[in-house]
Formats: sequence, C-alpha cells, structure tokens
Amino acid sequence: MHNVKRIADLLQVSEYKIFSEAYLNWHGDRATDDDLAELFSRFMMFGEAPDWAEVYAQSLLTDLMNNRQINLNSYCVLNMSPRVASKKPKISFSIVR
Repeated sequence: MHNVKRIADLLQVSEYKIFSEAYLNWHGDRATDDDLAELFSRFMMFGEAPDWAEVYAQSLLTDLMNNRQINLNSYCVLNMSPRVASKKPKISFSIVR
C-alpha cells in the first residue's frame, strides 16, 4: 500500500490511476470497471494492495529515483485492441501472513 500511495503522490495522480496502469502492465489488458473498483475499494478500506500493484509502484519509484522519465500512458496501444476472450475470469488476490 505504501508504494502505491507514495508514487501516486509523487506523480500527482490518483491511486486509482496507478491501479489501472498496474493492472494493464501486469495482465496486458485493461481491467473491467467492476473488477478494478472491487480491488480499489479493498485497498482504500483495508490497505491491501495486490502484489502486481506493489511491484508496479516499486518499479515506478525506482525509475523516478534514477531520474528516468515516467509515462503512465505508455501502454495506450493495447487499449485499442479488441478483447480476444469472450469472457474474462474474475480476478482476486489474497494476503498470506
């Protein structure tokens, strides 16, 4: 959670935007609004971020600290491609302690 909030503050974008771009980066396609809203609500209520969101946020922090240019919309070409599968499986995550 800490990395997602920190990079969102540094880039002056919403945490929701970071979640959206992290999902696209990890899964190669945009999440449905319902799936992303469910994951984001868990993040806001319980502070639980999926591993893929934390990994993405950490990579952005590393890039920022190394003075690399960050473009959150660098995967925009994928947004124009049609979905191949007829129905996407539900996404979920769990935290193991």
